[in-house]
Amino acid sequence: MSIPEHIVIVGGSVAGARTAQALRQQGFDGTLSVIEPETGEAYDRPPLSKQYLSGQWDREQISLIPGGWASINAKVHQGWATALDTKTKRLELSTGETLEYDTLVIATGLAPRRLLADDGKPIGHVIATASDADGLREALSFGGHVVAVGGSYIAAEAASVAIERGLTISIINRQPQLLGRSLGPVVGAHVTKTHREHGADVRNNTRITSIARDGEAAILTVIEEDTGLEDTIRADVLVSGIGSTPNTGWLASSSVRVDDGVVTDARCRAFGAKDVYALGDVARFYDVHSTTGRRVGHWTNAADQATIVAHNIMNPESPEGYREYPYFWSDQFGKKIQVAGRPDADAHVEFVTFDGPTPRTVAVFSHGEEDECAAVVTFGWPRGMVAARRLMPLDPTSAEMLEELEKFATGHPASAKLASA
Repeated sequence: MSIPEHIVIVGGSVAGARTAQALRQQGFDGTLSVIEPETGEAYDRPPLSKQYLSGQWDREQISLIPGGWASINAKVHQGWATALDTKTKRLELSTGETLEYDTLVIATGLAPRRLLADDGKPIGHVIATASDADGLREALSFGGHVVAVGGSYIAAEAASVAIERGLTISIINRQPQLLGRSLGPVVGAHVTKTHREHGADVRNNTRITSIARDGEAAILTVIEEDTGLEDTIRADVLVSGIGSTPNTGWLASSSVRVDDGVVTDARCRAFGAKDVYALGDVARFYDVHSTTGRRVGHWTNAADQATIVAHNIMNPESPEGYREYPYFWSDQFGKKIQVAGRPDADAHVEFVTFDGPTPRTVAVFSHGEEDECAAVVTFGWPRGMVAARRLMPLDPTSAEMLEELEKFATGHPASAKLASA
């Protein structure tokens, strides 16, 4: 097995950019090509619905590669991948170009789901690119009532930015709680309460039956599932936060196995094709912890997998497997919601506020007969999350995690207000 001479990376966001950097850092001196539809340098996606949308950060502050693509001698082909032939190792682009590769890295990420108006055409804003965020920020500058659809991080973060700009907002969510799918009902109830305390009109268990265009605005007809009551809401600014799908359409005619993402082994090697890797949001990798395939749409997952992919390309005789240590965060109302581990919506949760000079609130998820700590969520307490992440690899029980966090928060172990669920 030999080191490839030409590596093609499809996708220039976190997964692609970090892979390119890691390859150069690990000594790759061959040709490095990147396929990316957007102009300009690689940039970070998570801030798009946070600091970038609010205007606190500009494009330079979300740059991923100091010095840009040129600094790592990467040739960027502006366009989309449209087809792949793994037998001849050829990649077709939207520009009409055909690229040959020795090794291919798939890092195409996700495509946001769009809301459809009654006329069947897309309506409202999504937040997937810097251009999307620029357009939404401009729309928010004109004021009016904002409607965010979905119980996702995108919807919650966009709502937070709108409220901080002094706008009124309604959140239409089909689920019982905001963020309930990812963080469960206990934490979801807390997030919902926080949004309402900041003035959001949160409508959980509510579905949309109609979206009619009204000039630049939209009129939404909604029904509350619990009561059957119907209402109409005018959206001067409409935001879609209803999830996303893996960007894999261009692989339809290839031999690469696709099933809710590109299916890979624990070493990020794609099934169905030789010398093809996939990582980040688009990959459904074999998780050695759960012994199942998982697709994880978080920044740290993409960045950590990039190091593994680069190592395995450069060291084919001694490949490494990826072991996920989940960590992600959300910025809402000036505070970070940070999550370490794998929250299970059905798990037992200890929701605790530690008294002290500054009250600290955490949620600890348990699983198994041994009451093992599965996940920790902190609210506006970055130092507490640092402590939790240090302890998580030691497989603590939930009681041990709570004890450690309590000591860290208060200096003594008798000051917690606890609510179990």
